[in-house]
Amino acid sequence: MWSISRRKSLLNCPRQYVMRYSRSQEKWKYSNNLVELSLKDLMIRSSRKLMLERLEDHKNGIEWSSRMVQLKLKLGLKVEMNLERYEQVKRKESRYLNDLINSAKNKIDSLWNTEIFKRIISSEIRQWSVMDRKKFFSDGHIDIFCSPDICYKIQNKWNLLRIDFQGERKNASSELEGMAMVNWAKRNNFLPLVTEQYIVHTLKYIGGVWIHEKYFPSEEKLQQSKQLLEKDVNAMNNLVNKMGPLMDLSQIPLSNSQSNCNKCSFKQLCPAKDGLEQSKIEQNSIEYNSVKIRFESK
Repeated sequence: MWSISRRKSLLNCPRQYVMRYSRSQEKWKYSNNLVELSLKDLMIRSSRKLMLERLEDHKNGIEWSSRMVQLKLKLGLKVEMNLERYEQVKRKESRYLNDLINSAKNKIDSLWNTEIFKRIISSEIRQWSVMDRKKFFSDGHIDIFCSPDICYKIQNKWNLLRIDFQGERKNASSELEGMAMVNWAKRNNFLPLVTEQYIVHTLKYIGGVWIHEKYFPSEEKLQQSKQLLEKDVNAMNNLVNKMGPLMDLSQIPLSNSQSNCNKCSFKQLCPAKDGLEQSKIEQNSIEYNSVKIRFESK
């Protein structure tokens, strides 16, 4: 299985990937309350749902007030959290909770002020649809989740737009990640098969602003995108296999950045909870001793 969120997790922290996505994660069930998604993660999830609901209401002629957006975000977060946790946070961290909701509202407001959204809301773009991210296509043995959030048509071009509420800066793979949307679209019975009829867009929220990236697909880029996905899935499978039958997490590399650790939902289950650099030194020592034992036993 491949998705952009899985790829991000794999690259940013292999251990988080294994704990969040591998089939062995039954060992650390969420129901044990040992692992809870952070409030920021839940707020992002709530914001995404609100965005799609608000767009659908706009399509049906229903416009939301600023107050409605605020209430929907608050209710959405409450739904994402269990009631007991919500009331606990409300009592102990009321100010932080309000700041989080206000920040999410500002993010939504600024999204509605991006050029693409203004053209949709003003009906300058007339032909558009919200897509379902849960829909995937299978390519050989891989289920690929890479649906755009919005598909819209301008003249004879179909534009595929993905919105990332927790964006990362453009890198060497960004374009090929975007090309996966075209491979998805060409499997959709209601969209064209001709590669040149597509334009790929991403809106990423980075450093307080929405960054618009635009790509033009080609057959060569689509093929390179497929190869990237194959490479990622192989790396994912190899990572899980590295744990062995005993599911030994000490064999799995830690994050490449303290900032990733700070926002990780699995932080309390990770040796890096008390500091990433020291944990890496300890892990290297464990790996060295393991290799030494295997060498001396031969």
